[in-house]
Amino acid sequence: MDRLEKELQSYTRAKHQKHDAFMKEFDTWGKEVEATLSKLENINGKLLQQFEANMSDAEAFFAKKEKQFARMFRQGGEFL
Repeated sequence: MDRLEKELQSYTRAKHQKHDAFMKEFDTWGKEVEATLSKLENINGKLLQQFEANMSDAEAFFAKKEKQFARMFRQGGEFL
């Protein structure tokens, strides 16, 4: 019986060590995923800022053209 207990202890110890190693790897993977997501969020934020800046430039351009067209129509010009 003593031999059986030792075998069971050895078996459970090995299973426990494998589980601990797996959990350590899983934690490492989780940290890497979080770091990657953080980098992607930063990149996305920068791209969004650039897009918003470009959109405000485009809006200003079209607002200026709209005023120019309105002035030209008031002065009697026609466009095809």
